[in-house]
Amino acid sequence: MPLDGDMTVSDFRASHLGAGQYELPIDPARDDSDISFLHKSFCIAGLALRKPKNDQTVWRRYDDRFALTVQPSNFTLPGGAEVTIGVPYGPKARLLAIWLATEVHNPRRREGDTWIEIGHAPSWLRSIGIQPRTGQAGNTNITKDQLVRLTFSEFTMVLKHSDQELFKRDNLIDAAVFGAGQIEAYRKGNLGQMDWPAGIQLTQAAYERMRRHSVPIPSARLHSIAHSAMAIDIFVYLSYTLPQISPGESQLVRWRDLIAQFGSNESPSKFVETFETSIRQALQAYREADVELTEEGLQMRYSDPAVLRKPFVAVGGSAVSARSPKGEVGLSKRRRQTIAKRIERDMPEG
Repeated sequence: MPLDGDMTVSDFRASHLGAGQYELPIDPARDDSDISFLHKSFCIAGLALRKPKNDQTVWRRYDDRFALTVQPSNFTLPGGAEVTIGVPYGPKARLLAIWLATEVHNPRRREGDTWIEIGHAPSWLRSIGIQPRTGQAGNTNITKDQLVRLTFSEFTMVLKHSDQELFKRDNLIDAAVFGAGQIEAYRKGNLGQMDWPAGIQLTQAAYERMRRHSVPIPSARLHSIAHSAMAIDIFVYLSYTLPQISPGESQLVRWRDLIAQFGSNESPSKFVETFETSIRQALQAYREADVELTEEGLQMRYSDPAVLRKPFVAVGGSAVSARSPKGEVGLSKRRRQTIAKRIERDMPEG
């Protein structure tokens, strides 16, 4: 069925999902658990930390094994207006990526249903401490902007595996329904005049990957880091990595790899300072993490998955109590300077 001016949201669902595949709107209320999810690719390589200089900038994150490239979008509206939509960035984009994967895992969702009701996003964001605020720089408009950016961006992933390189290119969103004139309002920068989309449809590939390869995230722990992109990145990285370390063993992520994973083209000394602040925030949210910052890098130790499941249960709207972090994250100015010199020495030229 072609998209035309008389097509309703229900028509759109039926044409893309098949008759009878979409049931009643999904109740965002959970059972007694407070678990969110995030696809593991975003745990390995986060999105841009801050807004690129212009919306035509391609964003890249990579290390020796994995690379993520995010492409902006350029297209034409009926009537000929050209729209350029930049890449997603910042904490709201990360939280929306978590929300999308969480909606996929909603136990009330019919299996195979790729349609996401946007009306549930604001309530989920409020549940993790993002209160709606109006104005061009308010949370509501910033989140709308990041949702549009996630909707239109293209993601390319390359993973080295043994003697092979695995390549995958995809969009997260296959289709969306916007009200009349809403994309034009976005094009003009009038986010305050723009409504939320009626809904979006995940690509089948994105839906399947979120179903099969997502990492559980304790929702209540997101409250304290919801406004820090790097703290979210560290938090989800630890949530993904620590349970995979063999019991009794440890894993060292060297500073050159940390700057490749979490940096944003800042100087080594600035990165060390920012990373220390962010990991302090992340460990306040994830006190079970057994990690330590050293002059060599981030020393991580196995954390028992049975222990890690404890913070996934919310009690009275708050996370259960947890012990203090085992590792030390405080760095003196002298140690930061030593680490910065080490990074500069270890980083490859060019």
